[in-house]
Amino acid sequence: MKNLKKVLFGVVFILIAFVGGMFFANKQTEPEITSTLIQNRIEQASDLVTTKYHYAKVGKFENSLSLNGWSIPLTNKYFILTFEGEIQLGTDLSKANVEINDSTIHVTVNKPTVLSNSIDESSIEVYDETKNIFNPISVSDYKAFAFEQKEKALSEAKKKGLLKTAQKNTEKSIKEIISIIPDTDDYTIEVTFKE
Repeated sequence: MKNLKKVLFGVVFILIAFVGGMFFANKQTEPEITSTLIQNRIEQASDLVTTKYHYAKVGKFENSLSLNGWSIPLTNKYFILTFEGEIQLGTDLSKANVEINDSTIHVTVNKPTVLSNSIDESSIEVYDETKNIFNPISVSDYKAFAFEQKEKALSEAKKKGLLKTAQKNTEKSIKEIISIIPDTDDYTIEVTFKE
């Protein structure tokens, strides 16, 4: 009878130890929400592209040789181009700053900037190109014109509110990244942009 009591006591003790161990093991595996944890998750996104702006344009290049501010006759050259391009805006999340106060996660990041502005070379078509022997069209004319057109497209996009859209998209993306982390449902997420 004494041996049976010892065996039962041993089995109960082992069960209690096992259940207790499982309880504490589960407690330890739950991630604690810290600013470092959130910072690491955000930094994994690195350069976050939040906004893409596609444009299609027609542009005309024209110039002529000049002497003392006067245009020289018969040296006029011009061409018309159609092309497509894309502007990508985003922010570098490796420079994000995260703070947790009570139930609020504060994330501060740089304002979105232009990550790229490129013309799709396969989309370029040239129309109405002059063949002027006195002032021939050169590769540098095309390059300078393409650069000018990209700057115009960017300026137009900014006037249409592209930077504000990029900020809204960046804020939304950061909130989505943080909401994937377990146990962040009870937190309010605030995103601010550095001036």
